Amino acid sequence: MAESRANSRIRPKQRRAKETRDRILESATQLFADRGVDDTSTNRIAAHAGMSIGSLYRYFADKDEILAELRSRLLAELEEQFTAAVLTGLSLDPGESFAVSLRGIVHALIEHRALVRALAARAALDGLGFGELERRLLVLTRAYLSHLLGPLPDDELDVKAYVMVGVGLASSVRIGLDAPANLDRQRLVDETAAMVGNWLRSAS
Repeated sequence: MAESRANSRIRPKQRRAKETRDRILESATQLFADRGVDDTSTNRIAAHAGMSIGSLYRYFADKDEILAELRSRLLAELEEQFTAAVLTGLSLDPGESFAVSLRGIVHALIEHRALVRALAARAALDGLGFGELERRLLVLTRAYLSHLLGPLPDDELDVKAYVMVGVGLASSVRIGLDAPANLDRQRLVDETAAMVGNWLRSAS
């Protein structure tokens, strides 16, 4: 139903239409962060974006569609950071490779911290789409481990990939969003990566 609604809306191809769509999303992001999702209406988003509610509805059917787009963009950026890190990490020590991945995701989470917190106030991490992100990252991690460790039984490869992705995502969220101000985030990343690197080296 949501998919058919989304497809029925304008999919902007012209620059001006894309800029209008982005303005709506930027306004929604700021309002969700400042007021929370539940206290932000489409009318308020339209006013903040400097347009009529009718103009907003040309691009998004409702607030849930705006949320879905923001969530999709966030997860795409996290996946992009992870993919780039995996490709870079093919020539690195396992610990440094993991650190590169962790830094990329932590940086993205910090950059979008207000939005992540606003979305998380409504749903568990899986509701944010982290479950789907995890499934995609598992495929990349499995390929990386095959490159690093050589041929392994499928079940062993699956377990190692699951551990790496689970530790990576959980650590990224904790370091990026919840780390106390007195702790050095870079050191947290380095210490986590060193532990995972030692574990991987022992398996090779």
